Order: sequence, then structure tokens, then C-alpha cells
Amino acid sequence: MSLSQAAIELPYVFAQAVFYGVIVYAMIGFEWTVAKFFWYLFFMYFTLLYFTFYGMMTVAVTPNHHIASIIASAFYAIWNLFSGFIIPRPV
Repeated sequence: MSLSQAAIELPYVFAQAVFYGVIVYAMIGFEWTVAKFFWYLFFMYFTLLYFTFYGMMTVAVTPNHHIASIIASAFYAIWNLFSGFIIPRPV
């Protein structure tokens, strides 16, 4: 059952990533090359997938959806806090 729950999310999240990716890629003003656009879609797709699967996992391992939303929001806050920071290499 859980395999089917995960499998049904794949095309749905792909449609989301394509729809969102085309709009945001154009709005940001990135260079329109096929390779760069598909790399952007690739990372967008898998980012949306791991957030979706993490949310599904928290609902599965907690007793109800209220506790799952509390736990998930804490981890989402930590993920967002540390996203985008580059750790510099020693010189």
C-alpha cells in the first residue's frame, strides 16, 4: 500500500515541477538553454519529491496528523534555515 502511495505521487509532482519550473525559470530570467532548463527541472522535481515524501513519512510514523505537522514544520524550518549557505573551503 505504501509503495502505491509513493508511486502515485511521481507523475503528480512531475506535473507540479514542470508547471512551476516553466513559470519561475522565466520570471527569474535564467538563460534559456535546454541543458540548464532540464537541470533546473531535475533539481526542482527531486526537491518537491523529498518534501512530499518527508511529509508522508511523518504522517506514517506519528499517531495523528496534528503531531506530524508539528514535527514536519520543525524540520522544514531547519531545512530552510540552512538552505543556500555555502561552506567556504579553507584557503
